[in-house]
Amino acid sequence: MKTKKLTTILVLIMILAIAVGTYNISLSEFRLSDKNNSYLAGLTWYRSAPGLEKGFEVASQENKPIAVYFWAIWCQYCARFQTDTLGNPQVKKMLENDFVLVAIDLDVEDSVSYKSYNYYGRPPPKVLFLDPSGKELAGIYGAQDAAYFISVATKVRDQVRSK
Repeated sequence: MKTKKLTTILVLIMILAIAVGTYNISLSEFRLSDKNNSYLAGLTWYRSAPGLEKGFEVASQENKPIAVYFWAIWCQYCARFQTDTLGNPQVKKMLENDFVLVAIDLDVEDSVSYKSYNYYGRPPPKVLFLDPSGKELAGIYGAQDAAYFISVATKVRDQVRSK
């Protein structure tokens, strides 16, 4: 029994080594965020502290709504939401083209999120849609699917464009 487990582990290590070599995966290239941005679901998001003000500035200049994504590294639903919903090609394209993106890491930037957006009582993930002046237009609570996300985001985008 021990030999079988050891063999399985060695095979998995070999497969991982081959994958790393084939795809040139490097942990030094992996980054979740830096001083100004977060990198989630293949999208670049302003981080809340310096980025929220920048987000409002860009949104005003370009007449775009702001998508504020509340997330946490420990949140299993956030991981699924980022992969299945935010990573969906249609959602991703819409967010890149039609929204200013701000991500709030609840573990790092909780004072901004709790004070500014009444985040109490709701576990992540959460996406708030704001107009360029900061008025809340809609919200998505929980790991909703891509179709639902697109329907809400489309209404918000069209509402801001019509102003």
